[in-house]
Amino acid sequence: MREHWTIQVRFERISEIVCEPGVLSHGVLTAKALAAPQILLIHDPLVAEHARILAERLLSDGRTVTTKAWTIDEHDKNLNTVSQLYDWFGDHLVRRDSLVVALGGGVLTDTVGFAAATYLRGIAWVAIPTTLLGQVDAAIGGKVAVNLPHGKNLAGAFHLPRAVYVDPDVLKTLPLVQWQAGVGEVMKTALIAGGTLFKRLNGPPVRFGDPVWANLIAETIRYKVNIVNQDLEESGARLYLNFGHTVAHGLEQALGYGTLTHGAAVGLGCRVALALSETTLGLDPRVRTQVESWMRLWQLPMTLSGVDWDRVLLAIGQDKKAQAGGQRWILLEQIGKPMVQKGLEPDLVRDTLTKVLDDSDSV
Repeated sequence: MREHWTIQVRFERISEIVCEPGVLSHGVLTAKALAAPQILLIHDPLVAEHARILAERLLSDGRTVTTKAWTIDEHDKNLNTVSQLYDWFGDHLVRRDSLVVALGGGVLTDTVGFAAATYLRGIAWVAIPTTLLGQVDAAIGGKVAVNLPHGKNLAGAFHLPRAVYVDPDVLKTLPLVQWQAGVGEVMKTALIAGGTLFKRLNGPPVRFGDPVWANLIAETIRYKVNIVNQDLEESGARLYLNFGHTVAHGLEQALGYGTLTHGAAVGLGCRVALALSETTLGLDPRVRTQVESWMRLWQLPMTLSGVDWDRVLLAIGQDKKAQAGGQRWILLEQIGKPMVQKGLEPDLVRDTLTKVLDDSDSV
């Protein structure tokens, strides 16, 4: 399978996306997108061998390459880590014509991308995501961000990578927790996109590591690319990609970043968004039942215990989609038909949140 797109958006910025099993093991990674007089390769220690091979290949083409292994977990996705990246850039005399390459998971991709977006008012970067979350979400579309004490991804920018290389083969050795960290984004996309992606998940059980994931990843990327082409800076259709995220981000902040994987938080957020969609838009309850069957298959949590729901609601109120007129929720009229809903009563949100997610009173 080979999937290949080009995103073209305002200011003539171009981001090439190659999705292909084995892409990390052949010469496409020496393409024009990686041409620069100085390359800084930041990688997760877990993919050190991939980093070594890539660096050797780039060096053989005459480039200057500096590598650094950097562990960036969810609780490190903050301005302190960005400041350390700035210092490292400064130590290596990074210039406007330098290129930063992020090789690793979604959190590393977000953090390194944000540092590239803001150092010297923006330097070029390339994303090579090596986890499911990175491949279907963090590396696609040019949104880069880090967390603040007041909320998830509140410090961010739109900074398209020069290229994204997605290799589904690297997922074969992912531990269960890394699959779970990314699967919420695939599930969310299936709900708002409908079509083939939803049908695949709604067919025979799709287990982690099944060969079908190469196609699921490609279809998830394709949908997001189409949305980004319409709306780079999230003023319209791109808001739909936040389905399930209002509650998810609130949970991640209130419980402490890293307590839940992002995929688990999005799964829980989707349950709440679907329940609100049933109440306000008449969505068929069987949709939520189907989603819950996926979550059980993938061993995602269905409920939570010992949660301060007031704290979660406060975090939800600080979500970056909020406007002066109130919180904007992404709900579902039917499969493949999301919409922006404003003006939900706070009591309805609270009652739905606790009814669906509190394990003492779950449905």
